[in-house]
Amino acid sequence: MKTFFVHSLAMVLTACMSGTSLQAGSYAQLSSSETQLGDPAPKLVTLNQDDAVGGGISNAKGTITFKEAGTYFVMAAGQVGSADGKGQGAVRLWVKQNGEDVANSNTEQTILPGFTSVLVCQGVAEVKAGDKLALAFSVSKAGEKLGLIASKPKNEPAVPSMIFSAFKVDGSAWAQLSSTETQTSGTAPKLVSLNQTDSAKEIENNKGVVTIKQAGTYFVMAAGQAGGTSGKDKGNVRLWVRQNGTDVANSNTEQTIDGSFTGVLVCQGVMECNAGDKVELLQSATGKGLGMIASTPKGEPVVPSMILSIVKVDDSSYAQLSSTESQGAAAAAKDLTLNQTDAAKEIANENGAVTIKKAGFYFVVAAGQAGSAKGDGKGNLRLWLRQNGKDVDNSNTEQTINGKYTAVLVCQGVGEMKAGDKLKLTQSATGAGVGMIASTPKDEPVVPSMIFSIIKVD
Repeated sequence: MKTFFVHSLAMVLTACMSGTSLQAGSYAQLSSSETQLGDPAPKLVTLNQDDAVGGGISNAKGTITFKEAGTYFVMAAGQVGSADGKGQGAVRLWVKQNGEDVANSNTEQTILPGFTSVLVCQGVAEVKAGDKLALAFSVSKAGEKLGLIASKPKNEPAVPSMIFSAFKVDGSAWAQLSSTETQTSGTAPKLVSLNQTDSAKEIENNKGVVTIKQAGTYFVMAAGQAGGTSGKDKGNVRLWVRQNGTDVANSNTEQTIDGSFTGVLVCQGVMECNAGDKVELLQSATGKGLGMIASTPKGEPVVPSMILSIVKVDDSSYAQLSSTESQGAAAAAKDLTLNQTDAAKEIANENGAVTIKKAGFYFVVAAGQAGSAKGDGKGNLRLWLRQNGKDVDNSNTEQTINGKYTAVLVCQGVGEMKAGDKLKLTQSATGAGVGMIASTPKDEPVVPSMIFSIIKVD
């Protein structure tokens, strides 16, 4: 069986446009409005909502059938926590293809009392016509009411328990890479090794030095299983991208680790590459024994220390946007600003008001560095999408913040956009002193408060 998938968090971009529909390739945006509690024994994830489906993909309550053979980018994001807010343990999420576990596809998030986060898997999949895909999850402890938690905040879109996105890519150049080795770091930047080439075409991997053979525009998503080796380690782990030996600006992200805690650290972006360009992942850590941690749960796929997905995308319309400004949140919804246009074509950015110039179907990923600017905030931070001034249904995601804790809150989705459509990212908070936090580590790229990637998929 060919392997795919990686970790990472979610936002749904629905096909809510009126008028004549575009002729799309195969894509799907699915979600679940139901809380789904887990057991130590694996359970399948249900997806009871078809938010946007077209072409050759169908959904039967979580059994996803691909009618067209080809190469697909796939991403799943679960809102993990405990149903009563008292549970403690871990939630894991992975993929099955045609009833079999996909190798190197498992991801893990620690849950503490009162804590919620988004656990995401994404990757590149080679499928045959008729192949079926499903999501599976498990929890580390029975009786803790752990699992995938849906909620409906007042005056905001629903927070689904699971969001799933898929779309067919042209298949001319792509790679799914991973590492089964634990890799610790220190204050000096360290190359992340990738000892597994799960599948690839026109992209070469030499232990983490990745060579692009075909010039073009690429979407890159990396996700590391951040944690510690002793169960007592404390500090922050950071992850960013280098291209041809130079750090990519505004690509850094950060995850706090305290003791046996583990979470998925994601960074993503749109990159313009020439043939022969080399792409690498770098990590650093503020404490000893911290880094990217691999593990092997019994009866489940390996949890890789790192997974890297790369797909060549349509270069007619894309954007890579970010913000170098910290942005506090409050109970009232507040639009986020994006003061950096890192790369763009046929998409305009006016400090967070994003205008699509070319009609089509688009995939979007928003990754916010959730935290507290002063290190003393406490509460839950939420992130969702607005399209033409209206909240997008089923697009809300949530991250708990306490004190100096920081993590990446990611949303993703696929759907139809018309020329002139406007997108904005919106946040709110249940407590004081939390929001999207920017920082500037010494000798590393900026950690933006928000990274927003947009690619045209058809």
